[in-house]
Amino acid sequence: MKPRLTVQFNTAFMLLLGQLLQNGFSLQQAIGFMPVVFPEKTTWFKQVQTSLEAGQRLAPSLATVAFPAHLVAQIELTELQGNLGACLLHLGQLQQIQQKRRKELMGVIAYPCFLLLFLGALIGIMQVYLFPEISQFNPTTTGPSLLQIFFRLIGLLILIISGSLGCYLIYWHRQPRLKRLTTAFKWPFIGKSLQAYYQYCLLFDLATCLTNGLNLAAINQLAQQLNKTSWLVELMSQLEATLNQGGTLLNALMTQAFYPAELRLVIAKGSSLQQMAKEVTFLAALKYDQLQQQLKQKVNWLQPLLFILIGIIIICTYLSILLPLYHTMEGIS
Repeated sequence: MKPRLTVQFNTAFMLLLGQLLQNGFSLQQAIGFMPVVFPEKTTWFKQVQTSLEAGQRLAPSLATVAFPAHLVAQIELTELQGNLGACLLHLGQLQQIQQKRRKELMGVIAYPCFLLLFLGALIGIMQVYLFPEISQFNPTTTGPSLLQIFFRLIGLLILIISGSLGCYLIYWHRQPRLKRLTTAFKWPFIGKSLQAYYQYCLLFDLATCLTNGLNLAAINQLAQQLNKTSWLVELMSQLEATLNQGGTLLNALMTQAFYPAELRLVIAKGSSLQQMAKEVTFLAALKYDQLQQQLKQKVNWLQPLLFILIGIIIICTYLSILLPLYHTMEGIS
């Protein structure tokens, strides 16, 4: 049974390994040092080191010990053409920011979710004890309360959405990988952020290759050596097929949502390889900032939406109590 790796461990591992490589350690020396910092993962590191000693590269070695596939693919691309230490540091920093956003999200929704649970428990107690007592004062009111109608409508809506979403996800999962991702880019709320993430990954990998002197043809050949389950390999294969059929590079880039419009403008300029590397590196940084801004905006939107829902529930609860009492007072007068 493969050990389960946490996001925190994956992040700390990449950051430390990147720092060790940039400070003059060889790959095997760095892996050999790791159990000193992570003694609980000694067996895991021994498996990685055994694979390295058998002649495997780092990425395939990590793939055999349950390291996340999307990180393995990016490590593999960088490992094939150099600059592994900087890549690991960058991937670790990206994972750190993702963890930070996840904690921010949990902090934003924790209090509203607590209020929802508290209101749910309070409403349950009211349904069992309070509402039967109120109905005794006004026997003519036999229909469901406003709160009951609201929750029935919410429940029906949830069932319809869940059923529709389940059928859609089954259909979506059966599509080819690139088509699935392209469709996901159009999803509401998270689609744009997913697209920005994949565009950022593409720009980062492309900038790394260009910085090391590889042209687009060499990058395509390099991508073919990657794990065949990688989305990047499929994307490069599709690009090559389009070019072999007589299409132009710019037209090929326009047909895929993975390529940002800014990249097409950079390539259309026809700059030197060195200048193109600088421009693509800058685009990757811009896309990274854009991705973080989008995630932050979505986190900031969640809390107000939850408080609006809580407000609606509170209003319905008050009306469910006050309206029967009002009708009862009218009958008495």
